Amino acid sequence: MAFGPWGAAIGGVLGGLFGGKKAKAPEMAPPIDLNAEAKKSIAGNLSNESDIEALLSRANSFNQEQNISLMEQAMPGYGKLSGQLTDTAGDLLTNPYELPKDVEQNLVRLAGERGISAGTKGEFNDFSLLRDFGINSLQYGQSRINQAQGITGLLASIAPKVNPLSPMAFYVTPQQTAQVAENNRSAQQASNNAQAAAGNYNNANTWDSIVGAAGALGGAMGKNTGNVLSEAYSNSANDD
Repeated sequence: MAFGPWGAAIGGVLGGLFGGKKAKAPEMAPPIDLNAEAKKSIAGNLSNESDIEALLSRANSFNQEQNISLMEQAMPGYGKLSGQLTDTAGDLLTNPYELPKDVEQNLVRLAGERGISAGTKGEFNDFSLLRDFGINSLQYGQSRINQAQGITGLLASIAPKVNPLSPMAFYVTPQQTAQVAENNRSAQQASNNAQAAAGNYNNANTWDSIVGAAGALGGAMGKNTGNVLSEAYSNSANDD
């Protein structure tokens, strides 16, 4: 669109004043500091540690109770049986080289009925009783220990097992916090880019309007000047 010499002149002046249509660059979002994100992750995990431990404890206890309940359904009386076996293993490991009190008392009673007396009491009497039956006390004690180990092994093999939950599943890793920060930075940069683009678009429209107005003004001024000159020429010709 031609605006004439006046429009071009006014447009040039405005261009010198406002710098034309120079686009504004978007503001850059700050970069990610990995060390800072790692510290955030560690601090967050430490602040949540007590809650995580409480949750894990409750979850593990619940799972164990559920497994025991299922074991009772599959083997009725499992709880009572395991308790009895545990008590038996404990008895075997309590002074394994001594005779059980009930066995000792029974042997003493039988010896009394038969009029037999070794003339001793206490541990020596225990050893005498074992020897009277042709049993080596060391072998006897080791046998009781082996029996207890067999019982505990049986209990371990049939006991309901629960894989305890790990707190690692609940911790936030530095990689995760860094990824979240990067996503936020990308969103911020996209917002900055959009704002800059919108601002440049508005500035371009404003500039085009200014130039258009300047051109129209210059055209009008040129037309008026032409009319004045034409009128002056006509009056001069009439005077002649």
